[in-house]
Amino acid sequence: MKLKLTPVIPNPDNMTLPLWDNSNRIAKILYRIRPYGIISWHVLKKGVPFMEIARTQFPYVLPNANRPSAIAVEFTNHCNINCVYCNNPKIVRPRGFMSIKTFSRLIKNIIEMNISRVIVGGGEPTLHPKFASFTSELAKSVKFLSIVTGGQWTRKEIAYEMLEAPFDLIEISVDAGGKQNYEKSRKGACYKKLFNNLKLLKKAKKELRASSIINIRLMLRPSQKTIEKHQIKYWSQFSDIIMPQYIVKVDYVDYHEDIYLPVQHKTQAYPKCSIPFKEITVQWNGEIPLCGPSGNQIDLSHRLIIDNINESSISDIWDGKVFQQYRKGHRNRELDKIQVCRGCMGH
Repeated sequence: MKLKLTPVIPNPDNMTLPLWDNSNRIAKILYRIRPYGIISWHVLKKGVPFMEIARTQFPYVLPNANRPSAIAVEFTNHCNINCVYCNNPKIVRPRGFMSIKTFSRLIKNIIEMNISRVIVGGGEPTLHPKFASFTSELAKSVKFLSIVTGGQWTRKEIAYEMLEAPFDLIEISVDAGGKQNYEKSRKGACYKKLFNNLKLLKKAKKELRASSIINIRLMLRPSQKTIEKHQIKYWSQFSDIIMPQYIVKVDYVDYHEDIYLPVQHKTQAYPKCSIPFKEITVQWNGEIPLCGPSGNQIDLSHRLIIDNINESSISDIWDGKVFQQYRKGHRNRELDKIQVCRGCMGH
């Protein structure tokens, strides 16, 4: 049997829109094995237990954990760009910024549960007025801190604040294909600003002798397969690693132009998802959804908010009956227990 090296499979109904099988975890690692390996090695070096790293990819061969391997934190759901394929411009929930009270509750929970990793993302986290102080406090509380940003900072201090926090991993999302494609895909973004910010970040890292890993998430469309290697080589001048990331359709975003289609969305199948086994998301107002995709649903029948950290502890929520139900449903394929997951590609 031939080992499949990417999650991409042909779409017999439309050869220009290939299918994406997100359940093929081995293929998801193999097609970007080098960046995965580098990041995993740095996570281990920072003291994160090996089993927590393994659980992020292979939760079904491991017992359920008594705590999440990571917490995804949303400082804000505001964003300074509108990506045409992204769910953020479409979300119907209220927009805002995490308060000091909610952030303090978050830190208390992280310390009490001895959480190893925090991923700062959501909207554009650098827009938060307390960005520097929040990130510095988080860095003191966990072994490994990472951020996902669009790289459209208007203050040059942002580059230094990320490195001085410090973030162990700084991930910047960049669309492949040059200025025209970048600005077409990211409405409101400026290619020159991205270019200048990446140069500044690299310069600041050298000045500060920072150990942060800079990773460019290179967003790729099916039509760009032939330029993928060239684009990786080009963007490598600004970063330590490049992580190819194929643009996959989000089920509640009506955008179909030159993207990959999730198999589960096409067939309305149920995914085998890893999120209930490894991660909790904390939104800006303290709400904890089942997962990031569920929390951002436009169709409210698929939006499942479990609790709020201003009212309950993350430990109680993680051990609560809703998370237990979804872990059991995914592990045992009891589909009646995971109804909101139907048609989602999973993670």
